[in-house]
Amino acid sequence: MQKLRKNLSYKGQIIYYNLILKDQKYIRIKTNEDEIVVSAPFYVKDWEIEHLIYKNIAKILKILEFKEIHKKFEIAEEGFIKIFDEKIPVSFKSDAAINLKYVFKLYDETEITIKHMYKKLVQIFLNIFEKRMQHWKEIMNLNFKNLSIKEIKGKWGVCFPEKSKIVLNIRLIHYPQICLDYVIVHELSHLIHKNHSKDFWYLVQKYLPDYKKYSDMLKVKV
Repeated sequence: MQKLRKNLSYKGQIIYYNLILKDQKYIRIKTNEDEIVVSAPFYVKDWEIEHLIYKNIAKILKILEFKEIHKKFEIAEEGFIKIFDEKIPVSFKSDAAINLKYVFKLYDETEITIKHMYKKLVQIFLNIFEKRMQHWKEIMNLNFKNLSIKEIKGKWGVCFPEKSKIVLNIRLIHYPQICLDYVIVHELSHLIHKNHSKDFWYLVQKYLPDYKKYSDMLKVKV
């Protein structure tokens, strides 16, 4: 596998993209965080890649613009992370001092940097998640035992009623705190109703009448 940083010109604007050459049959384009990532076979020509990018450029730029508006963090020496919908200045450094609260380790690969960022955020915000869980557990009068916080792909939370266990997604910190409360109430309700029946939603609505509004906020997962 070979990784390259490339660019092309579009309407006077320089568009950068990351090219990954590897053993595959076709050219594929995706937007990863705030970047264009192209994976292609080793034998592909530059003009073939650029032709495909130009063919999809309007859609690509629209996606990147949407992601920029809804960006949850920026990895840079003077970056930021949205904490409960507020931009908090942070720093990403290759020689990061791990004991500093808002200084994060910068790795060669973005995905690894993000993975370790969330692991540190779990440590920083575990207490807040636990307090909100305790708050709603008492209000709903539920006997709940095990809470776990981690990065989850594709879900905001998971409930295991038979184990009295709930897992919450650390990415909830990017949204208003009421969204965290909504997911907690949602998962606690699964201790009583395992599926999304009418009774389940009646229970959620009992404690959060505007739950649909908070659910819609969480649909923007960029």
